[in-house]
Amino acid sequence: MFDFAVVGGGATGYGLALRLAAQAAVQVALIEAGPSWSRRRPRPAWRWTTVAQPGLNGRAIALVAGKGLGGAAAWGGGAEPPPAPGNLSVFTDALAVRVLLLGRRATGVEFHRAGLVQQLQASRAVVLCAGALQSPPLLMRSGIGPHAELVAGNVATRHHLPGVGQGLQVPVHVAVPLRRAVLALHRPAEAVHLVLEQPASRGRLRLEGKDPELPPRLDPDLLSQREDLEALMQQARQVLEGLGRRAARPWAGPLSALALERLLRERAEPGPGMAGGCRQGDGPLDVVDAQLAVRGIAGLYVADASVLAQLPTDGQAVAALGAQLAQQLLAG
Repeated sequence: MFDFAVVGGGATGYGLALRLAAQAAVQVALIEAGPSWSRRRPRPAWRWTTVAQPGLNGRAIALVAGKGLGGAAAWGGGAEPPPAPGNLSVFTDALAVRVLLLGRRATGVEFHRAGLVQQLQASRAVVLCAGALQSPPLLMRSGIGPHAELVAGNVATRHHLPGVGQGLQVPVHVAVPLRRAVLALHRPAEAVHLVLEQPASRGRLRLEGKDPELPPRLDPDLLSQREDLEALMQQARQVLEGLGRRAARPWAGPLSALALERLLRERAEPGPGMAGGCRQGDGPLDVVDAQLAVRGIAGLYVADASVLAQLPTDGQAVAALGAQLAQQLLAG
């Protein structure tokens, strides 16, 4: 029996687990789908394909989210995560299936590891730190989410919460390549990037079934809002004016508004990071309250980018969620 169970061992989840385990009398379990940190191999990642995007001329794209103990900062920077104390039990290569519920209270987590289905109990709280691609489907597999979508995914509804999976926000990047003659003089820059860091477009994800290995139905609905396209077009015109003849085809030369729009829709790709799916607030589609508690379910919290209404400007905003929640849980 543990006091707390944390799902997701990225920077926020591992940091939260360490903060909880700072009290020696507290027993903490951390469940991470990826492997332990290693400097000898690249960080693995989830890579899931979206449905066809009307705003991208019908193209499907891939959304990518890293996995592995310690998060992007540890794997990308080669910084080994701090060791876990004795009262923190870390389960790596463990895929969370669902949150265990007793009535309207979270009591633990079921997960797959080494080909086995395992369960652990948490007497005080379960905290989801699995990110915007993983926390919403995990709630849905637990029976928490929009009733109609749970029924369609063959999951029994334990608590109707219509906002789960809604409000997914993904940044947009477009690369404007340079001509080869320019590259010879100006390496290593091979392109100029147009960036839409706070798009107005919002999408959604839906459960396809109970199997945790089955990706959800992802629809970020990129460039569905006209203002997003207008912002990219303005950036593109400024960049192309500055580049002049240095831009590579098909960006070189005068482009009509229609041609530029078509080109942006054909070349736009998702940028790193995403937010939404378990939004924080007090509206009818909000999933967690001001204390990050899942509405209607005792002992269940979400502390990751899925609770944010807008993409964070840096990782500190998400890490702060974990730090604040740890202090709150230990005080309670």
